[in-house]
This record gives sequence, structure tokens and C-alpha cells, in this order.
Amino acid sequence: MQSGIAASVTAGRALTITGPNGAGKSTFALTLAGLLAPVEGRVSAAAGLAAGAGADPFRWKAKQLIARIGTVFQEPEHQFVAGSVLDELMVGPRHLRRGTEVVDELLARLRLDHLAEANPYTLSGGEKRRLSVATVLAAHPKVLVLDEPTFGQDSRTWAELASFLTELLDAGTAVVSVTHDEEFSAVLGGAELRLGSTRLKAGAA
Repeated sequence: MQSGIAASVTAGRALTITGPNGAGKSTFALTLAGLLAPVEGRVSAAAGLAAGAGADPFRWKAKQLIARIGTVFQEPEHQFVAGSVLDELMVGPRHLRRGTEVVDELLARLRLDHLAEANPYTLSGGEKRRLSVATVLAAHPKVLVLDEPTFGQDSRTWAELASFLTELLDAGTAVVSVTHDEEFSAVLGGAELRLGSTRLKAGAA
């Protein structure tokens, strides 16, 4: 296991986690997202993100975590909880008692509007991945953690997703991506953390 890893997730900046298969990229990302306890070391949220919830994201309650950090899993089915695409997108806003205006925009921009009443589990692989991204974005988290967000996407959806995430970065959202897509990393910019080698580049803006 690689040790001595340090990374900063900064508002309005992207952090790309790269490295060979089996290097622990997904595990590291889920630890940053507060879904796994650190094997060693610690994950500490700044006061602005914690907003009274405590410094350790792993100890946050579900509602506190959803409002602060949104995670898109490598396997989209692992995060679906509703019986239709529309209801899936409404879960975060309803749970947090926030406005749902963004839902229609997400449906349109990620080309899911014609599937609003479909069961998420009946979608194609690409559609499931787009829905998993849209579901997280609907909750307006301050930090996004995405595991291979462009995998299996066509060029149009790739461009729409990259554009959307760039807008979020400009608006102050922090974006953490586990990816092998070098072009996607280049579009988002920011810092790179490469696991599984001696090359380690990470830091805050």
C-alpha cells in the first residue's frame, strides 16, 4: 500500500486521481468522500465545508454528507434508490428540502428527459452513468467525487458533462475525479494525484 499520500480538495478547483488498476484510486476517493474510514492518517474538512458538522466527514450523518459531498460510484446501480429517473433526481432536493428547479435542467442537459418515467435499472450503461451524475448534482453539494465519470459515454455526452463540471468549478464547487481519461483531466485542469508510482502531484490552489 502506498503511504505518504497528501492531497487538498479546494473550492473551485479540480483534483484528478490517476494511476494503474489496483492502485487504490477508488478506495482513496471514497475515503475523501467520507464513505470509508481512513486506513491510516485522516481526512479533515475545513470549517467552511463542515459548517458545524465536525471535521471528520466519515462521522457525518447522511443528511449532512449529502448536502456537502456528492459521490458518483464506478457502478451506477449502487446508488439508485427510486423507481423512476425523475424520482431518483428528486431524492436529494426533497431530502434536503431544497428547490427542485435544477432537475429539469439536468434531465435536458444529460439527455434523460425522455426517460423521466423509466426505471433506472432498465437504462443502458451510458444512461445509468449519466443518471448517477445527475442525481448527485441535483443535491447541490460543495464537493463532487466522481469515479470514472466519462467511461462509456459518447462524444456528445462527454462534452456536455465536461462543460457542466467546468461551470460548477467556476461557481466554486470542488471536483475530484478518478479517471484514466487524460483529455477530461486536461479540460478540468487543477491538480493531479497519481497513485501506484513515485510520481505524486497534489495540492491546493
